[in-house]
Amino acid sequence: MKFDVEIWFGDLDAFGHVNNVVYARFLETARVKFFMEKASKIEASFVLRRLEMDFLAPMFLDDVAEVEIWVGEIGTTSWEFLYSIKNKKTGEEVIKARTIQVWVDLESNQKRPIPDELRQILQSEKRG
Repeated sequence: MKFDVEIWFGDLDAFGHVNNVVYARFLETARVKFFMEKASKIEASFVLRRLEMDFLAPMFLDDVAEVEIWVGEIGTTSWEFLYSIKNKKTGEEVIKARTIQVWVDLESNQKRPIPDELRQILQSEKRG
């Protein structure tokens, strides 16, 4: 799944390039869009366990970020989302990222097995 995000002035840091936290927001948006488009009938009940980002190149005002998300490894209670953010103007990859989500019972704060319906969706979006 891919989508574009325009870079705005408020996304920049004091050096004039996109601030690191903005990329984390793009990844969060990707997760939300994934669930809205692929699993909207499932009540999301997961927490973010891990976030890794490799910063490969800067982006600047008026650039357009192409954000891509797909599924990596799937475990019993957790799964991996993998991401690539490219500068749409240059085609250059600027971010490689990975997150791990854990399915939980939000009342007890205990991990739970990924529901079968979600597991099927994750399997269908898995690459590699």
